[in-house]
Amino acid sequence: MDARDERTAANEALLREVNDRIQDVGERLSVLPDDERLDFRCECGRSGCLTMISMSVREYRHVRSDNDRFAVAPGHEDDEIERVVERADRYVIVDKRPQAEPLVGADGVPDSGG
Repeated sequence: MDARDERTAANEALLREVNDRIQDVGERLSVLPDDERLDFRCECGRSGCLTMISMSVREYRHVRSDNDRFAVAPGHEDDEIERVVERADRYVIVDKRPQAEPLVGADGVPDSGG
């Protein structure tokens, strides 16, 4: 894994924090039922990516049920640091490869989703 891959993985972790805040605000304000969608940031970690992914809170919680999984826009997968585990029409769920897990705070323990 090179410096670019490390930077991308670190960016993904930062974008996850942004998306966690979006979810928190949506839940606190009770603005949406679980089946309606919020716009989340693509978590690909690419420099300059501004792509938004429309997901329900339920879908986002599903992604976050494993702390080394991320939601990215279709085509934004990076085979060097992750593998695709699920595909949906609006997003792809990727799982970090072992060498990238420490960079995103993954420790093998499922995340509580918030």
